[in-house]
Amino acid sequence: MRILLVDDDTATRESLAEYLTLLDHAVISCADADKALYILQSHDFEMVLSDIQMPGKTGIELVREVKKISRPYLPDVVLYTGHSDLELAIGALRAGAYDYLTKPINLEELGVILSRVAEHQSLLAENDLLTRKFDEVVAEATSDIRSEFSRLQDLLEEQAGLDNIGFFSEPMWQVVSQARRYHEDRELPVLIQGETGVGKDIVAKIIHYGPDQSRLPFIAINCAALPASLFESELFGYEPGAFTGSAARGAKGKIDLAKGGTLFLDEIGEIPVELQAKLLRVIEDKSFYRVGGLEKINTDIRIIAATNLDLGERIERNLFRKDLYYRLKVGSIIVPPLRERPEDIVPLAKLFLTTFAKKRGKKFAEISSEAAMKLNEHSWPGNVRELKNTIEWISVMHDAFELVPDHLSIIMQNIDRSTVSTADKAENLLLQTGRKRRNRPSDQEIDETLKSTSGNKTRAAALLGISIRMLYYRLDKKKTDFSK
Repeated sequence: MRILLVDDDTATRESLAEYLTLLDHAVISCADADKALYILQSHDFEMVLSDIQMPGKTGIELVREVKKISRPYLPDVVLYTGHSDLELAIGALRAGAYDYLTKPINLEELGVILSRVAEHQSLLAENDLLTRKFDEVVAEATSDIRSEFSRLQDLLEEQAGLDNIGFFSEPMWQVVSQARRYHEDRELPVLIQGETGVGKDIVAKIIHYGPDQSRLPFIAINCAALPASLFESELFGYEPGAFTGSAARGAKGKIDLAKGGTLFLDEIGEIPVELQAKLLRVIEDKSFYRVGGLEKINTDIRIIAATNLDLGERIERNLFRKDLYYRLKVGSIIVPPLRERPEDIVPLAKLFLTTFAKKRGKKFAEISSEAAMKLNEHSWPGNVRELKNTIEWISVMHDAFELVPDHLSIIMQNIDRSTVSTADKAENLLLQTGRKRRNRPSDQEIDETLKSTSGNKTRAAALLGISIRMLYYRLDKKKTDFSK
């Protein structure tokens, strides 16, 4: 720190200056208050250390004059005197002194005060910076938030669209109608169930945005993608020093970011069991505690959850709390798989085809009746996501006005092999174990099951009866073993 030392006693002034210099402080010293005030007019200091009893102005008068200096933040003044007088100490503090010492000065006590002053000055400097930059920071943050809202709305309009949602069958319009009714009541938790790839995230956005295109925050978290060790801090945030490696100022969690809007918990079936009670409290009490925190924080969020797992079966295996399940299922939507709504297949394919054609400058605009027949013949185990990926691949590899069977032949052959022969082989391997699921499937079972699901890891993990995190662990371990 930069310290101004004021004392009319030369010996005391020099010894204190030497001690403070040894502690790596920058020290300027003078013998009276008037000289100190002159120096303060043209130099910045974090601390003034002054004797009280001096010729001319006293240390207490020096404190009062320092307080009159026009500056964003002022140095802390610490006074000392050889007179152990309580009234004098009270007068110093009332005048605005930061602290008070008596002679002979205890160096250990002085060291403690120096640390406190350094911390206090750091906070003052930070507060001054935030004050001066407040309008700029707020404007930038507001711009970022508006940009994110705009991006999410553009994404919704592009992939689902509030006027053209991309659902064409009666079952899906019933889903949309139900989602819009849930939009009207933010207090209602909603559980969306359906196979991987059916569009549960789009349904969640319809619930959130509604027909009025709400500008409230929509924050999504994939419960299957986070390690259990990080899940709690990601969801609830944490206080400063909550754990090794945590940010010095702590961090807000997804619940904080979703305040006033929607928190979308995708793959809710993968949430660690030990955190489910805390999530239940958020839903019921609208409050939570940050990791390492003691203060209850109230929140105002809508909870939407989605899963492709059988939560009833996970409850039986003690992997999911029954009370959380029923609390989430107050509002329930089941999204049917694509094979159960075949009237959606061709219209969706055409929607994707024209979208990707426009994006890549291709001519695709129609689907031939023969190609439409082939599309309808396939079971689409990956649902809408698989259909979309298939059409995108075609838009990359081909260019024509009309999509014809030749564009589908290679893809459909690969799909047939992966969904029929490989699926049978994977199922046979599982049945050979004498049970449908294993706690530790073999590498061969993992490979065959991934082939049968066209690489869909979430669906493969469910088929194998293991968590998605365990599947990723096994795949990483295979790579490591192979490289040795």
